[in-house]
Amino acid sequence: MVTAAAVAFGLALWHVGLLQTANADVYVAEGDTQRLRTVSLPGDRGTIFDRNGYELAMSVPSTTLWADPRLIEDRVGTIVALAGPLRWDQAGANAALVRLNNGGEFAYLARQLDADVAAAVKALGLPGVFSYLEPRRVRPAGSLASGVLGGTDPDGTGTGGLEKQYDSVLAGVPGSLIRERDREGRSIPLGVDRVVPPQAGSDLVLTVDRQLQYAVEELTARRVEDTKAKGGMVVVLDTRSGDILALANVRRDPKTQKVSVSSANNALVDTYEPGSVAKIIAGSGAIEEGTTTLEQVWQVPGSLQITKEHIVYDAEGPRASVAMDMETIIARSSNIGTVLLARSIGSTRVDHYLRAFGFGATTGLGFPDESPGLLPPLSRWNDAQKATIPYGQGFGVTLVQLAGAMNTLANRGTYVAPRLVRATIDPEGVQHPAAPSTTRPAVSPATAVAMTEALKGVICREDGTAKERAAVAGYPVAGKTGTAYKPQTPAYKAPDGTIDGYRDKDGNHHYVTSFEGFLPADDPRLTIVVTIDEPDPNRFQSGAVAAAPLFRLVAQEAVRIKQIAPTGGDCAGAKVR
Repeated sequence: MVTAAAVAFGLALWHVGLLQTANADVYVAEGDTQRLRTVSLPGDRGTIFDRNGYELAMSVPSTTLWADPRLIEDRVGTIVALAGPLRWDQAGANAALVRLNNGGEFAYLARQLDADVAAAVKALGLPGVFSYLEPRRVRPAGSLASGVLGGTDPDGTGTGGLEKQYDSVLAGVPGSLIRERDREGRSIPLGVDRVVPPQAGSDLVLTVDRQLQYAVEELTARRVEDTKAKGGMVVVLDTRSGDILALANVRRDPKTQKVSVSSANNALVDTYEPGSVAKIIAGSGAIEEGTTTLEQVWQVPGSLQITKEHIVYDAEGPRASVAMDMETIIARSSNIGTVLLARSIGSTRVDHYLRAFGFGATTGLGFPDESPGLLPPLSRWNDAQKATIPYGQGFGVTLVQLAGAMNTLANRGTYVAPRLVRATIDPEGVQHPAAPSTTRPAVSPATAVAMTEALKGVICREDGTAKERAAVAGYPVAGKTGTAYKPQTPAYKAPDGTIDGYRDKDGNHHYVTSFEGFLPADDPRLTIVVTIDEPDPNRFQSGAVAAAPLFRLVAQEAVRIKQIAPTGGDCAGAKVR
């Protein structure tokens, strides 16, 4: 009996010793878990600035309301009291009550409240209801550039646009609040109360100019209203650096018909067939390859049979064969003339120049969901595409790709990748410049200069498609109009059973109209591309009529805001319509 008692006593001593030595850390940790509560404290998210230091997106302190359901005796009464200052309807109040009744020791009641609402809740003195400060994302300029900036969720994580792309840069490092509590969840006086401060994120400096962005968005929205269009997009580039100075995305709500700034960056994520603005590629390629000069005359037939089913016409439809020099082909935007230029160098070289000018690949911006466009590999071009792709049908582009292509000619044949971010600023205030835009040669300077002369004729020649609609007083402009059919689903089925994918079920065409250009043409500083999506076809079915006037208005504002002095050499004396 004595022996058994001694053994039991020895085992007890051994177990106590084990608790105090080998297993001590385990039980201390379990005790800490029961007594200590850790609350994450988010770090301040970095500010997004425009190129001149104006805030476009920033974080401000706000109050988040939470509850410990164990400390609330009258949960229904608490919800009723909170419904007033929090402006809950019945559904909101019921949802909050469900969160309280789900048990546990922590339940969100409301997040990121304004100071006056938080003060009204605090004045109620409700047991078990607590608050803490957390940052809330705001945009001092409202919806300005919203598709570019993107957004964040309530936890401050980027969910779209630059907020998502640069989330790891903008996001701070969370801190923590550690408090010791008793069995009822109450803080223990003189217990553990430790704060690990959060670290702020870095700031982002964009290439965008806030003043110009605002002007461009306003002008685009007004043009979309005037043309009764579905939407419009504009990009303004600093020609030399590739910096995007403004990037406007405007859409019409199909239900309300209200025109407003789009929450999506359509200029980078949407594709469309460019139409005649793409003719700069075939023209440049033919000059570069030596198969034409500006003065060389081409006999351009009134129609061109491409396949058994496909005949190419110019915009005016069937006509007699005419002689056109290269400059006239561009100025009058001849589809058939462009096909002849493309054939003179072959589809392999057309494909080469399309890709050298930036089509078929993303721009390198790294923007979330950016489209590379829809340029099929050369091996998949059929006979119809070999004719239509050179004049802008049969492949897809983004607006920013199109701007990069036109900017290549403005830069005397060198492709300059577009850029949206100028620098980051770390939490210590040190600025770190972003890498300059990448560049590559696409065509020779001589080719670019020759094409510039042809593009000046688009605006100033009597037979030019823009006919001064894109002229800017005091500044020579080089530019190109574009009008493209939009593919339709469901497509039109003719009585003979043939399908026309560019007509809707009622047999109507829908258009994307564009104008792209740069100025001053002889020493380019700004490259601007405008697209108006589905303007009223009864009044605005061409790029010259729908898009060129917006180009002119944007260019006028841009040279004023960027203080670019006039150089003369515009279409002087001509009436601008």
